[in-house]
Amino acid sequence: MSGPLKVAHYPFSAVYGMEQAKKALLCAMVNPRIKTVLIRGASGTGKTLVARSLGEISGKSIVNVPLNVTDEQLFGCLDIECAIKEGRLVLQEGLLQRADGNILYMDDVNLFEQRMTNGVIEAVLGGKVKIERENMSTSYDVDTILVATMNIHDSYLSPVILDHFDICVDADYPDDEAGRTEILRRSLAFDEDPDAFSEQYAEQERSIAERIKAASRIIDEMGIDEEVARTIAEISGGMDIDGSRGDLSAINVAMSIAALDGRKVISYDDVQDAAVFALAHRRKIPKGRRVDRMEKVVHSSVGFNTESRAIFKAVHPSRENPGIDADKPDDGEGPEGNVLATATEKHVIEGKESEDVITKIGETFKTIDLFERNEGKARGASKNKGKRGLQKSGTRNGRYVGSRITEDKNPDLAFDATVRAAAPYQRKRHAEQESDMAVIIEKTDMREKIREARTSSTFLFAVDTSGSLIIRNRMTAVKGAILSLLKEHYVKKDRVGFVTFNEKAIQMLLQPSREVEVIYKMLDELAIGKRTPLSAALQYLSDYMSMYVKKRPDDDCYVVLVTDGGANVALDPDDETTDPLEEALGIARRMNIPSVKWIVIDSEKRYDVVHHAKEFSDALRARYYTLDDLRIETYEEQNLVRTAKQRIMK
Repeated sequence: MSGPLKVAHYPFSAVYGMEQAKKALLCAMVNPRIKTVLIRGASGTGKTLVARSLGEISGKSIVNVPLNVTDEQLFGCLDIECAIKEGRLVLQEGLLQRADGNILYMDDVNLFEQRMTNGVIEAVLGGKVKIERENMSTSYDVDTILVATMNIHDSYLSPVILDHFDICVDADYPDDEAGRTEILRRSLAFDEDPDAFSEQYAEQERSIAERIKAASRIIDEMGIDEEVARTIAEISGGMDIDGSRGDLSAINVAMSIAALDGRKVISYDDVQDAAVFALAHRRKIPKGRRVDRMEKVVHSSVGFNTESRAIFKAVHPSRENPGIDADKPDDGEGPEGNVLATATEKHVIEGKESEDVITKIGETFKTIDLFERNEGKARGASKNKGKRGLQKSGTRNGRYVGSRITEDKNPDLAFDATVRAAAPYQRKRHAEQESDMAVIIEKTDMREKIREARTSSTFLFAVDTSGSLIIRNRMTAVKGAILSLLKEHYVKKDRVGFVTFNEKAIQMLLQPSREVEVIYKMLDELAIGKRTPLSAALQYLSDYMSMYVKKRPDDDCYVVLVTDGGANVALDPDDETTDPLEEALGIARRMNIPSVKWIVIDSEKRYDVVHHAKEFSDALRARYYTLDDLRIETYEEQNLVRTAKQRIMK
């Protein structure tokens, strides 16, 4: 007997563990005011599995948004066939239209273009899609739920996008032996006979479906509890969360949890769970606070009562440190951040207190982004998490993201956009002229592809490890500053190289690579020399970067020179007549690698001496910073002073 193909789906109730994720998804199913859910976790923890298993118990279809989706496929576009045959402008259905009344699913949402993600979220929350392109101005209603997943080890979502997710939970993958064994057993059973496996959980699936329907009816009858609203407002205010979106999400989640338990009255436990689901991902780090002292933040000043404090602690039950944002994995946590404690403890345990000045890594701090293309942003905190941004490509390389009108003789033709531009005029053109062409295209219809290519950035840190830094106790601060900058590069996925120079040697400790974490170990074991061969170091850097840019001509290349500028070794160590400082400055002035930019970080702190690093900065036509300039709070203080002076002058 022939019939439609039945696709086997993994049952929702058969997903082992993932209790938080499953509860969050059920909340979205029962409460129409919850529109967006985000599940975060490492690769292979079952995020996609639990999200896609939601279709069967909800009675809705899962509409998947592929990573390479175009605007036309997602939001809808001109129906070319109808335009050519009938001369009418008709909208062709997009994925969002298909998701109306169903569930829209975005896997790896953090890898989508931010512009596209913003458009989807705006449409889902607003319930309407507006289209203004291709001679078409139209809109349509959409009632859907957005379920998204993301890998926490990849690039990150901006706080603005995170704030638009009503619920955000972490995939609680079981790490015990019994749990892993059970996951394997169920997975193998499903692969062997999907139908038989699904039948085993059929009764549980029906039970969950009935529970969703019953909870939906309860939601319709529930009112707002004033005491619950005040409690949620107090918690949200105490957590320093901007806006009211989190408060609204939290109260809707609390109502959903109560309804799923068959109750019309919200309990304090419901509020506690709602705070975890709806408020945790909206927290932020106070600006200018030391990253490695975040555990010392005291929250008693926020005015929580005893009950609210219990909820606040429940936001991150697995972490003792309530001051670090869940979306900032590099701020002193994980294997990279632990280098700070490890480096200090190692020397104390070994009794090498006399070497602390030399080898201990100093405090880390939130740094400004030195490397933004926009010079106006260079001295501010970068708000762009994840990889460096996309830029319009001037070649035929890169992803096709849009089209524009062109008059070039040999353009990078966007054929689909050209046909869409010509389609509405076909009946008229065929009536006015004889042609055997199915589609008559004129010059005014021509469209050129707009392509975007991800920028690639390389940064070569060249660090002066001479004895002057030890004598003036600056190596500790230098290491802390470098580590702070490296954390920014780790998040941005930049290529980073590491060179040290002193009397003993000029060493390329790490060729430019994205394995930034390797440098953390190197910082604790830097070889220390007595004098500064700055001339030889500059010559080495010039030769190396001249060859490097030939291999990677499209990279944005920077050399970050960390030194006090105290050159005291000439190119020829036996030459006693040449002034090492003047020789090094001469080499710096002659340095000319057009595609390489220089940044000089002055490691000298005393103000009673001449800062030769500033002279080298001028010679290299580089941007100049002191170690203190790298701190966000220092920049903000300077900006306030600058603003005040401008007002006085006015």
